[in-house]
Amino acid sequence: MKRFWKPGYSVTLSLVVTYLAGAVLLALMFTAPSVLRGIFNMDFFVNKVIVIFYACCPAGCAAIVSLLMLLHNIRGGKVFTRRNVKLLRLISWCFVFVALVSVYATYIYYPCALILAAAGFLAVILRVVKNVMEQATHMKEEQELTI
Repeated sequence: MKRFWKPGYSVTLSLVVTYLAGAVLLALMFTAPSVLRGIFNMDFFVNKVIVIFYACCPAGCAAIVSLLMLLHNIRGGKVFTRRNVKLLRLISWCFVFVALVSVYATYIYYPCALILAAAGFLAVILRVVKNVMEQATHMKEEQELTI
């Protein structure tokens, strides 16, 4: 039986999805006011949501760029490196920032609590992955010294 899904496909798929997410974020950065005004009717409310969205944009851009760098490192065979640990740490802090901004956003629009929960949960998961990656990197470095 022939294998359809090869190991390199996952990284390629992740890269494609990350580039698409970056394109969507970039498009929303230019169209957010008109899109949000089309969804909500209250101008005062929309202005606050727009400010919250733009407050989260730098963290979103940093997370996407860091994720792209991480995926390119993995594709190049550089998996257990200090640079990848730093990239994972940065991505997790981006999610923490979005979660903190979402705490304020929840007071304005209660469904933002979903963003708070998702961003907080992703931050915790990424911190766990970062800790595992950091430990594996440390073990790899020690193994290289003993050989």
